[in-house]
Amino acid sequence: MDDDSVSCFKIDRFDLLVGQKHLLDKGKPLYNFYYTKHRPPSVVLYGPPGVGKTTYANLLAKKHKMNFIYINATSSSSSELRNALKEKPVLLVIDEIHRFDKRQQDILLPYLERGDVVMVGTSTYNPYFKLTKALRSRCFVYEFKPLSSTELKAIAKRIFKCLSKDVDEEILNMLAMYASSDARRLNNMIKLLKDEDITLNTIKEFFAVDSGYSNESERYDLISAFIKSVRGSDVDASLYYLARLIKANEDPEFIARRLCILASEDIGLADNDAINIASSALNITKEIGLPECAITLAHCCVYLAKAKKSNSSYAAIKKALKDVESGLILPVPEHLKTKPKKPYLYPHNYKNSYVKQVYTTQKVKYFEKKENDTV
Repeated sequence: MDDDSVSCFKIDRFDLLVGQKHLLDKGKPLYNFYYTKHRPPSVVLYGPPGVGKTTYANLLAKKHKMNFIYINATSSSSSELRNALKEKPVLLVIDEIHRFDKRQQDILLPYLERGDVVMVGTSTYNPYFKLTKALRSRCFVYEFKPLSSTELKAIAKRIFKCLSKDVDEEILNMLAMYASSDARRLNNMIKLLKDEDITLNTIKEFFAVDSGYSNESERYDLISAFIKSVRGSDVDASLYYLARLIKANEDPEFIARRLCILASEDIGLADNDAINIASSALNITKEIGLPECAITLAHCCVYLAKAKKSNSSYAAIKKALKDVESGLILPVPEHLKTKPKKPYLYPHNYKNSYVKQVYTTQKVKYFEKKENDTV
């Protein structure tokens, strides 16, 4: 690949980053860390692959004129980590940081405490389950979201414009579908296609093995049908759509995450085991992958489909969030504050561990029990 075309795939400016508006838009945390005149803090960025975590770290190092060192926790030894920490000033990216054991995480603590290094830990796992409390307390933790089809198409358009290649909307849609929220994968696909006559058939010939969907809307329709079948307690339909998704090479972790959402949104208090089963299914899926995790997904799918349903918790938090977003910011009652000037009534000192007292300065009502709720 010639030098000019290589540059088409590089992100060398902050404004070229796509997605993560909740973190990168003006005034948001990672925007502020990038443009601060001071040394940026250490952060842990977690989310699916190919959504910009390492790219942001690279740009951050360049902006603040720091040495950029990348290590992968899956293969790096403690001595390699210590050697990297000796560099100054250094921005140290630790990919798959959740792979470090407690001893390796502890090595980082004094350096982060003193501010000797800026660490950007990246992970596909939620760090609240994988990283020690001591390490988390020394970093800011932010979640990167999957890239949308619109965001992937924006990336593809920029690359094709740089390559002086014209492509139509159908081609962009198909590339976005096959990329499946992953900008790195999208880049690699376009690199393979850049010297080809790019047509829908060309893309299918190169990448059809990666997806069994005929188009992007079919993917979303199948996902929608799957969730609605589980919500509607139709076990066999749920299994059918699960099989369609698996055979279409849908990311099994994505399926498991959707089942976790459904367990709280649609089953909730009607069956309090549902969320635990869905969470376990997600963890098992992450650990063993396909084809075996299909059995676990089916187990979870059948349980959730057969479970009694209630959306009382989901409906309640929607109402509460709407009130807060609309400006209902109530002062904390005096007796509930950290250092109250009025006596707080400790419920466990009373019969059945309950005593009537005021908890909000204005009456609010969100939760409405439904017939299937168990509490």
